[in-house]
Amino acid sequence: MAKLGPEFRGKLSPGAAEQNQSSLESYRKAIKQGAKLKVEILGSPDCPVSWAQNGKLYSIDGVPPLPLPGCDRSPCCGCCYAPVVQE
Repeated sequence: MAKLGPEFRGKLSPGAAEQNQSSLESYRKAIKQGAKLKVEILGSPDCPVSWAQNGKLYSIDGVPPLPLPGCDRSPCCGCCYAPVVQE
């Protein structure tokens, strides 16, 4: 795999923004169909910015955009969204 350069520091890797948006749209569609979902941010184990998100759940309209403010992970942000089913 090619290593990404410093121009990707604090940014999403190529294609990740589209994938994250697609995920959120899928979650939004499921919620409209009656699913009780919240969204969490899955981060990288070596990223203190994403550690601060551990255990936080967001509404579909309240989830922060990625990369998170303050992200300086190199070569690029590795965070993504994940659905959490609520009972």
